[in-house]
Amino acid sequence: MAMSCFILVSLYIRYELTYDQFHDDIEDIQMVNLVYNEKYGGHTGSIVPAVLGSMIREQVPEVEEVAITSTGVGTDYVINKRREYIAEKYYEFEPSFFDIFDFPFLYGESSSMQGKSDLVISREMALKYFQREDAVGEVIEFDGRGKYEVVGVLKDFPKNSQFQPHFVFPIEPQYSPEDFSNWGYSTFFVYLKTQSEANLEILSNKIWEVYRDNHPNWEEGMFTAVQLKPFKHSYWQASGLGSSLNNRERGLGANQLVMKVCSGLAFLLLFIALANYVNMATSKALERAKEVGIRKVNGAGRIQLIFQFLGETLFFAFLSLILAIIITELLLPTVSGLMGITLTLDYQNPTIILLLFGYALLCGLLAGIYPAFVLSGFHPARALKGQISYNTSRFSHRNVLLFFQFTISALMITVLLVANAQINHYLKFDLGFNQERVVSVPLVPEMEENVESLKTEVQRIAGVEQLTVAPLPQGAKGFSNVKYQDVSLRWMPRIETEEHFIPMLEIPLLAGRNFNPNMEGDARSIIINETLAKELKLEDPVGKTVELDDGPMHIIGLMKDSYINGAMGGKRSLMLTPVFQKSFNFLIKVNESSMASTLSQIDKIWDEYDYKNTYQYSFLEDAYKDKLDKQMRIATIINGATIAIVVISLFGLFSMVVFQTSRRLKEIGIRKVLGATAQHILLILGRPYLWVIILASGLAIPLGYYLMNNALDNFPNRIVLGSSYGLTTLLLLFFFSVLIVLSRALMAIKTNPVDVLRNE
Repeated sequence: MAMSCFILVSLYIRYELTYDQFHDDIEDIQMVNLVYNEKYGGHTGSIVPAVLGSMIREQVPEVEEVAITSTGVGTDYVINKRREYIAEKYYEFEPSFFDIFDFPFLYGESSSMQGKSDLVISREMALKYFQREDAVGEVIEFDGRGKYEVVGVLKDFPKNSQFQPHFVFPIEPQYSPEDFSNWGYSTFFVYLKTQSEANLEILSNKIWEVYRDNHPNWEEGMFTAVQLKPFKHSYWQASGLGSSLNNRERGLGANQLVMKVCSGLAFLLLFIALANYVNMATSKALERAKEVGIRKVNGAGRIQLIFQFLGETLFFAFLSLILAIIITELLLPTVSGLMGITLTLDYQNPTIILLLFGYALLCGLLAGIYPAFVLSGFHPARALKGQISYNTSRFSHRNVLLFFQFTISALMITVLLVANAQINHYLKFDLGFNQERVVSVPLVPEMEENVESLKTEVQRIAGVEQLTVAPLPQGAKGFSNVKYQDVSLRWMPRIETEEHFIPMLEIPLLAGRNFNPNMEGDARSIIINETLAKELKLEDPVGKTVELDDGPMHIIGLMKDSYINGAMGGKRSLMLTPVFQKSFNFLIKVNESSMASTLSQIDKIWDEYDYKNTYQYSFLEDAYKDKLDKQMRIATIINGATIAIVVISLFGLFSMVVFQTSRRLKEIGIRKVLGATAQHILLILGRPYLWVIILASGLAIPLGYYLMNNALDNFPNRIVLGSSYGLTTLLLLFFFSVLIVLSRALMAIKTNPVDVLRNE
């Protein structure tokens, strides 16, 4: 079990640590970032104007290659031969991108990617759409772009790459010449390939000089410097800026906390398994004392005996490795699903084979070295006379190892209980609005011109109780700067909606009124929540006028705080404004008694307006639970590892109880002859383990509380740690331990004293 978990974790960590590392010149690939002025936050941003990349190419000779790309990944629909619409991700790159990053061409070359209708695809897409690799010259039609000719096919590339360029358009034809020359149009990433061992600080200053010398109004801008960030670190950027935008859907990836948790759990499992083996091997040593004595009398040296016993342990280690590999293969699909990636054991990779072999060898040596020295150190005369002593001290190595095993088990049970309690707290958390029976249906761009007629048709369905527009469950879909007198707030969350939003979700209005489309002037009105009112220092906000990016807005209502972004989003400022843009979701409240037929009727209406047949809906309750997906998967990993740790620890206790009970059979026989009751004998056998459990729990439970208390401080809406978690941990350990002691003690108690003492 421990080996299998360790192999799984090693595969995961190797997958994460080798992200993007297949690029030959990754050490020399940099990303251009602009440093914001302190009044704008002082952070760095990787979205820059394309003209800066062009200027770097012309004026900075220390840079070998420059590539301008669009920000992140787009989605468009491929129209296949059967006229089906298939959503595909795409990128927009300069051809020089392929001179910086290692995505080799199987057919064609990057220099061919020049024309407005040129396209580079992956081998996987060539097989998918043309059933052959050499698709150069073939035509692919995109719903929003028209027809493109394939000018290149890329070789297969690793899954652990931020870029997954299955479809690549040349970037310049997709934008106007003005976009590429406009210093104010910051919508691009700029990647550089620098000379080896280039001084990045000096190079950053030179690029900043280029920016200052060419930007017409840099002194009035919001940037103060250029900073080059190594691409090799971009995968771990938690900010979501930079290259990490190229890979938004990566499961538990780029999460160093998960890596640390998994590594810690794997090492704990390994330690417990090795401790168990050492305990069992040294316990069995007394039974092999005469064997050691006879071998020594017949001339065996200590080194020979050490190698013999080490060889036995190594045999068990390699046997365990074979079984662990089988278990690993069975678990890989489940673990891959939890991690959000695809993990495989590549037996053709000599590195993997070497690591597995070395791992089994290391486990065998660690588990076998101490028992081998203990066994080989027996004195032959004493061994043959049966005079080998057994350490019954409370501080024997067996009890110490057992103490550490129970400490780890108690710690992990505490962590498990608290983590699951926090998840359950989030699942039951009151978000401040009613999600029941509310269905969210995203609109596609083609519906923008027909929104009102679509809304009218949906509202006519008998099972539709209410309908509104809002970007839920995504949360606030937009931000605005807000100013009132001397208070200026940046990037305040904003939801564009209308008058049915508040009554449908039953959000309490504390003051003022809701939107009213029949009232003149409501097009320039907003409703704010309590938090935003406090940040604007407005005690009575209704009737006040604030400045937004798009002009003055009149506050008509104050609503109670709610958690629009979900339980983990925390309490944030929020404003509701009338709908200005046309891309949003329908929120539809459906009647419970006719839910299935209502959804089916909505689907039929949708087909009339959406020729791509992309109708998808989600219940708000389920969607908000899905926002906890990553935390729930982490909790599942902790749960599985904790169960494995506790089970292996209990195996250790079982072996100890079996050994000590067998050593005390004569004592038990004598006590029974002298009138000892079964309860008294049970107490004698179980008492040595009671103090181990109490001491282990006394150390582990406070430590678990301390660690989880600090961890929960990083989460909004956290639970308060009560005494129940520690008490439950203690009771669980005590319960399982009593079961194990009982299982062996009852066998010993039932043993006939005559059978044990007849030869004394």
